Amino acid sequence: MSFVIDLDAERREVQYPNGIPVRLRGEQFIFPAEIPADCLDPLFSDELDLMGILRDIVNAESGTTTTGEIVELIFRRPQLPARFYEAVKEIYKELLGEDTYKDFKAVRPSIPDYVRLTKALGQVYGVDLGKLFRSGTSSANASATSSPTSPDSTTDSTPEASGSAQDSPASSDSDG
Repeated sequence: MSFVIDLDAERREVQYPNGIPVRLRGEQFIFPAEIPADCLDPLFSDELDLMGILRDIVNAESGTTTTGEIVELIFRRPQLPARFYEAVKEIYKELLGEDTYKDFKAVRPSIPDYVRLTKALGQVYGVDLGKLFRSGTSSANASATSSPTSPDSTTDSTPEASGSAQDSPASSDSDG
């Protein structure tokens, strides 16, 4: 019997069998090869309320949210920056474990260190937080200035099935 979806097949552990080494201020820290799903729990906590902020952005009156409106949303939640920073630290504590996180914190990572490391780990882990928060369907745009990026009909140049050959004349078939 073969599995259609084999979650034990090649994973990041194959590429990083001993974890992902990270150097910071002359010290080395080993992050797990795969990010445990529950590491992201602090981002979805009720205290942080990122989903509430996203709801407010989506429900903005104008249909588009300006930087000023986003700043206003943050000022309506004065605890947001501190809670977000705490959530990031909780994620790192979950990734490294309590003892290693204490060692990590002892080298006094800066906010830019956290940002650079988070971006780099996101690339290695294949996690894009922007994609996590996007809806599965695109919203319709009633704006008069918008236009579709492709016609509604399909073209003959697109194969019907993945991996199928496209019908294209060979170079020797041309009339020229």
